[in-house]
Amino acid sequence: MRKLTFLLLLLASIYCNAQQGAKNQNFRIAVNAGFSQLLAKTSNSVPAQSKNYVSALKSGANYGIDASYFISKEWGFGMKFNQFKSSNSGTYYDSNLGSTVSMADHITHTFIGPSAATRYVSPNNKHGLVFTLALGYLGYLNDGALNGTSFKIKGGTFGSDLDAGYDYHVNKRFALGVQASLVGGVLKSYTVTYANTTQKIELDEKSKESLSRIDLSFGARFNF
Repeated sequence: MRKLTFLLLLLASIYCNAQQGAKNQNFRIAVNAGFSQLLAKTSNSVPAQSKNYVSALKSGANYGIDASYFISKEWGFGMKFNQFKSSNSGTYYDSNLGSTVSMADHITHTFIGPSAATRYVSPNNKHGLVFTLALGYLGYLNDGALNGTSFKIKGGTFGSDLDAGYDYHVNKRFALGVQASLVGGVLKSYTVTYANTTQKIELDEKSKESLSRIDLSFGARFNF
């Protein structure tokens, strides 16, 4: 939330300066935050005693920023950044050990990449629809702990982000908006660092991990 607050303050400053800027509204910056849900089902390999623990990690929060430059009234391009975060801690039954362990997971998915956007603004300039497609890097990070010993799982893959948003224009420069997003990607490998040992894990077809999720978010839009 501190990152989001900083971005809002920065963009508010840009917005104030933009009041004296050019007449054409070529730039659109959107700041979003909201709820996320991962789409992949819990693997059958997860013990029944641990399914609730794993399911809790499939929902969390998202925040991000989109910056677009419109070369015409309808079409633009830019960059997109967003993060998904979820966490859980408690006991976890490890079928390999045949016992219960103390577990903590702090998961972050990070997407960044170039985007293309199209928009429609109503004749009275009050309502807007914006559709964006971005392709880029989708990273995975889990800073966790097993029985009190820290571990880190890190990986990355090609990702996509498809957005559909509605903007309500409070005035010429500022709008409030809601947005639905579909983020996609499949993790094929990752590295695990535990007890000063790092190991790379290659996932087979049955073990590849889907990072796909749905984001529902809201936020502020700045046009200048």
